[in-house]
Amino acid sequence: MDASRTPLIIGAGPAGLTAALALAKQAAKPRVYEASGHVGGLARTPDDGGWRVDAGGHRFFTRSEEVLDLWKSLLPPDQWISVQRSSAMLVDGHYVQYPLVGRDLLNQMGYRRGLRGLSSLVWSRIRGQAVESSSFREWGTFEFGRYWYDLFFDGYIRKTWLADPDHITSEWANQRIKPIDWRSKTAESVDQDVFRYPRLGPGQLWEAAASTLAGMGVVPTLDARVGAVRFDGTMWTLELDNGDTVSGDALFSSMPLRLLVEALDPAPPRHIQAVAAALGHRALITVAVALGKSYDIPYNWVYTPSATFTAGRIQNYGRWSRDLAPQGWDGTFLGFEYFVGPGGELWTADDDRLESVVRADLRVLGVDDSAVQRVMIVRSEFAYPVYDPARERSVARIRDFLRREYPSLHPIGRNGMHHYDNQDHAMLSALRSVGRYFGENVDPWQVNTDRGYHESGVLKA
Repeated sequence: MDASRTPLIIGAGPAGLTAALALAKQAAKPRVYEASGHVGGLARTPDDGGWRVDAGGHRFFTRSEEVLDLWKSLLPPDQWISVQRSSAMLVDGHYVQYPLVGRDLLNQMGYRRGLRGLSSLVWSRIRGQAVESSSFREWGTFEFGRYWYDLFFDGYIRKTWLADPDHITSEWANQRIKPIDWRSKTAESVDQDVFRYPRLGPGQLWEAAASTLAGMGVVPTLDARVGAVRFDGTMWTLELDNGDTVSGDALFSSMPLRLLVEALDPAPPRHIQAVAAALGHRALITVAVALGKSYDIPYNWVYTPSATFTAGRIQNYGRWSRDLAPQGWDGTFLGFEYFVGPGGELWTADDDRLESVVRADLRVLGVDDSAVQRVMIVRSEFAYPVYDPARERSVARIRDFLRREYPSLHPIGRNGMHHYDNQDHAMLSALRSVGRYFGENVDPWQVNTDRGYHESGVLKA
């Protein structure tokens, strides 16, 4: 390795591990520091006696050949499975296919309600159009009509974003919410909804990445929370909570952008500190429940916009991979996702309280909670950056300040850039940042800036 290249990496999630792999392949000597006791970040797969929990539901698809090749290099073909996406909105006791399909909206919940929704959609299109700066409510009302927006999205957004839809921008919605499909289903459209998935969950990929790095002499240091980030004009020094210090010639940071600004020494100007302090996150609590009885829930995900559910979304792990449960087990394995704010009642709740919440949701789902055999709880504090109206402007101000004052500092990944990235986007931001470190004229901040729906034209592992 090149002893003169000694970059430091904060975080061992998809972005941090991808940066480490790319740096090591170019003879640099990266050192990785991870605050938690595991690799993979939100994409980890905690394992408890053969029960594996995918905390966020990680589909593997991308438009990048570079990312695809990296995925394939880390796991052999027999460790990838093909999964047909099948999702639904559970509304008034009806499972309505999601993304929304026109024919289902017109007949699945009754023709009267279907025609009401259709007339509402036509009226919304006559009245005006959504613009890039619109709120989620404005965008959703234009895209789906007021009736279907209220039925499917308003309650879901309030529950999952913990905010009024008027205070959430439409930027992420354009990328992630598919318009109503009015076409007949074709073989091509069915294939578009097939994704790849590691047999043992997404963490299998990132554990393989860590193993590959170990073979290259790079072993991530776990339980190593960074308390201070110092720059002397030439070198970066990290001070860990245990008192240890490490130094390097560059810094790749996937820690939350707000926390990075807080940790910088010398401290940035007050206006940059204030802008960073206003950046918000949502936390995620996944409560996985193993039921001794088999229930017919033919979906990967069930979205629950109704206020009768506390959970915002339910995963059916058996539809992701049978190997997420112990071999030979024939019950139902579900993951209830609870979106919470920092310091919220559920975030501070103990395991007994969370189990009582999930049992109540099971009963609303129509499942006998006496069939519960096992409960596993996974907490993810910085799961999703909040897209309030000030986010884009605030992040741009911080980005421009860091670029100007710290050219050897490279924010990467979802949290590092405070951008709602999938795994492949986080990986690309890391790869572009490594390219910039080696002198390439690339801009990592341009990754995942396409305003269009990002699940079209995708590649699969």
